Amino acid sequence: MSKHTYNNIGRKLYQLRLELGLTQNDVAERCNMSVNYYGRIEREECNCSVNLLDKILQVLGKEIDFK
Repeated sequence: MSKHTYNNIGRKLYQLRLELGLTQNDVAERCNMSVNYYGRIEREECNCSVNLLDKILQVLGKEIDFK
């Protein structure tokens, strides 16, 4: 994936989390990961595996969709 795609993912995770009224800590705890790592994913400072992305999306009430 391009850097642009990763940027869109981080931005979208941030937007979804805010819409649900969750904190970064809420999502990180539910995904069994550090809040620091989750924050880095949202800020587009690092990438995550597809499995972890799927787990995060489940917490946010979404799923990976390959339309």
